[in-house]
Amino acid sequence: MFENLVSRIQPRLSRKSKPRGFKGKLFSVDSTTIDLCLSVYPWARFHHRKGAVKVHAVLDHDGLIPMFADTPHGRIHDGKAFRAMFTGSPDLFPPQSVIAMDRAYVDYELFGEMSERDVWFVTRLKSNAVYKVVETHAPPQKSNIVSDEVIELASQKGGACGYYLRRVVVWDDEKKMKLFFKQIKQNLKIKSFVGTSENAVKPRIYCALCAIVLLNYLKQISDSRRSQCKEKSFSFSNMVMMLRISLFRCISLDDWLSNPFIPPPETTRNCQQNLYLFGQHVQGRGLFSER
Repeated sequence: MFENLVSRIQPRLSRKSKPRGFKGKLFSVDSTTIDLCLSVYPWARFHHRKGAVKVHAVLDHDGLIPMFADTPHGRIHDGKAFRAMFTGSPDLFPPQSVIAMDRAYVDYELFGEMSERDVWFVTRLKSNAVYKVVETHAPPQKSNIVSDEVIELASQKGGACGYYLRRVVVWDDEKKMKLFFKQIKQNLKIKSFVGTSENAVKPRIYCALCAIVLLNYLKQISDSRRSQCKEKSFSFSNMVMMLRISLFRCISLDDWLSNPFIPPPETTRNCQQNLYLFGQHVQGRGLFSER
């Protein structure tokens, strides 16, 4: 259901023009850990006395929605999980795309496979990495780039890459990362599960991922409509809050996206727009057949 939802919504969120300096799509790869009680969830062993399940996600920056997600046990290493994503879904990253990831995903052999498929990657170099400088470029003036070099990995493991890499040292005063996982943790808090088995935990996580995809899609529609009316858009957290308090309002979703602050329309006491649940009869009609 999650994959089908993403395949239908993603084409509507794609940008018509690429960001400056990018030839292809931009992706981010990261993971977050959901702590679990090991005595209640014995299958989710993370450490000796701790249980957890990880959510590995590939975030597409066209609309900021997850294109791929996996929920293995907490002990599965990030690099191993990403290798399974990359090799198991060859169409996920098209040529000329750029993947941003942290140091936990450093895999020299995988870097070689990505280079063969013409997929670019940006990550942090490990402090113990052994390399030799092949070429040096002068950094642009009045920029936060300290150095720009072309390097070749010189270690035994680095030889599995087989390609020259570019090493850029950048000084960044402000760090604004992991916004997607903050949205899940702050706005779609997963506090409980319907059961203690693995089959009860993972669908709950995918429900949250489906919700984040739908909410990002609704926010883009709302931002587009409010910009046409020259009105200021509201934040993602404000939209989630207003949607929660408006769930049982009798109002069109299209009208609500244009202006979520409008009061609900006046309705008569016997409004026929109410839902007929549990076989309740209204004017001789019920939800269930009486035969």
